[in-house]
Amino acid sequence: MLLLGEAKRILLPHTPTIEFLTREEFDKMESPRVITTHLQLNQLPSGLVSQKCKIVMCHRNPKDVMVSFYHHHLALKQYEYNGKWENYFNRFMEGLIDFGSWFDYMKYWENVINDNSDLPIHVMYYEDLKQNGTEQIKKLADFLGVRYDDELIEAIHDMCSFNKMKPDKDQIANKDIKNDESSSFYRKGVIGDWKNWFTVAQNEYFNKVYEETMKNIKHKFTFE
Repeated sequence: MLLLGEAKRILLPHTPTIEFLTREEFDKMESPRVITTHLQLNQLPSGLVSQKCKIVMCHRNPKDVMVSFYHHHLALKQYEYNGKWENYFNRFMEGLIDFGSWFDYMKYWENVINDNSDLPIHVMYYEDLKQNGTEQIKKLADFLGVRYDDELIEAIHDMCSFNKMKPDKDQIANKDIKNDESSSFYRKGVIGDWKNWFTVAQNEYFNKVYEETMKNIKHKFTFE
């Protein structure tokens, strides 16, 4: 929307994610291309680094990530998963999920940022977007080098609100890939829903592992 200069939703059959793009689809995209990915830098085309492509990293506090990912696994047929929360909690902590350990993933990207000071990387946090979205959108616009005014920022902020995005996403989501037709890719979109799922023991264990594993990480997450 910032690159278009307009608060307009572009509804596609699927998100232009590099893991699923064919070369033909990629070549048809107009520059500057906006492409999403879940992959690490060493799994992406080398030209991304050599050409200094801009990278926008989006993070969310790991406790809410875990709860969200649990429901993601329950919702999609491809996972064939119907496990209980207490079992999923253990899988997440052991890194037995898509793309492996969240802790290793975060440490990897921390090293990427530290070792590639000339690579333009902009880090955004979901919680910041929820608490002060317009300010975060302005920072993103500055990083992208696009012009904007307050009216555009407010319009984009409204269009990107959870309540606006949820029905749009449900509209294009393929019902054949979901276990339950009523399930949604977007569930609550709040900060701190982990409190409704974590037991006291789970929370204490997570905090212990987090403090030991992430003590040298610069990221500061908001958990509530």
